[in-house]
Amino acid sequence: MKKLFSILITLTFLFVTSINAQNMGLGIALKASTMGFGGDVALGINKSMDVRLGFDMMGSFSKNFNFKESGINYNATATFKTGSITALYDYYIANSFFVAGGFGYNLFNADVTGKAISNLVYGDIQIDKDKVGTFNYKINPGMKISPYLGIGFGRTLGTEKNFSFAFEIGTFYQGSPDITIKTTGLLSPTSNPDLGKAKELESQISQYCLYPVLKISLSYRILKF
Repeated sequence: MKKLFSILITLTFLFVTSINAQNMGLGIALKASTMGFGGDVALGINKSMDVRLGFDMMGSFSKNFNFKESGINYNATATFKTGSITALYDYYIANSFFVAGGFGYNLFNADVTGKAISNLVYGDIQIDKDKVGTFNYKINPGMKISPYLGIGFGRTLGTEKNFSFAFEIGTFYQGSPDITIKTTGLLSPTSNPDLGKAKELESQISQYCLYPVLKISLSYRILKF
């Protein structure tokens, strides 16, 4: 993290020292990435520095599935959404190779909801599936404001031509995921904070603190001044 923030501070310094440069430009871009589809407003400070404000959004994807646990059959639906609102700086090490850094408001969330679809059988005793209960697991990033670092090829805003293309590889650091559990019926103890089930699951997936980003963008310069 210290290295990441040092890089971001360096990029901010380069931005401040370049703000009075001539031949600035303004453009818009369409983009597609692993965060979704969206657009940017790009300000070209000079040939070595761009600033981008943008958003990405991916519609929800749902998957319905069945599973069996402790002799009980369950039906569940997993829903996944992602997206971001970003502020990024680009510094060009070469004409078509750049380093990008900044922050994004992370819109990632995942949700798993389900219920028992078979009775609980215990010897001669059967407990109705409705009394077994329902469950809901929500997964959100530990850091809603997530720092970003990446590298790219091409240009996020053209300097000589109006149209430009860029390909970018990067990652958001979103911290260890937060899990919220809600349950009913016989499953109610699972969501009891005193039992620590949510903390246990968070510990098991704590290594998933990075969100990988692959991005392509097509920009058009609308002003040069």
